[in-house]
Amino acid sequence: SFLRAVPAYIPSAPLDIGMFLATARRFAQRAPGSNSVLTAGRITRAPLAPSMQRSFAAVSFPKPLSIRMDGLFVKCFIAAVLYFGPQDVIFLLGLGWIWHTKAATVSPKSQQADAEAAVEAFKAKKGLEDVKVSKGSRTWHLEL
Repeated sequence: SFLRAVPAYIPSAPLDIGMFLATARRFAQRAPGSNSVLTAGRITRAPLAPSMQRSFAAVSFPKPLSIRMDGLFVKCFIAAVLYFGPQDVIFLLGLGWIWHTKAATVSPKSQQADAEAAVEAFKAKKGLEDVKVSKGSRTWHLEL
């Protein structure tokens, strides 16, 4: 039969140990600048320092190496802006108009012919005496 013709894989112990040691050697951490162990017959620094640090590249976010203008990402981005952009503009304009209308309803502004007389009338109506008035070019602000 076909199964008898295919030899079974039997791992050899020396090969597996060699692969293990090669992997361990590859991932071993060396101290920075510890390439030369012997200098003039004496040891200058230890090959493995106790304060070892891993030296993986620190990537804060995945960034592509290149972005082609005829690539799928750019085409999808342009299509999304063209599709969702007008909807978002209309929604945000409506939301801004609603906020403006609500603010104007809560605290309406009115133009006064004599600003000083209006401030004095406001102070008399509210029963206030110590009010700081900041005069601007077009608007005046009162602070209690």
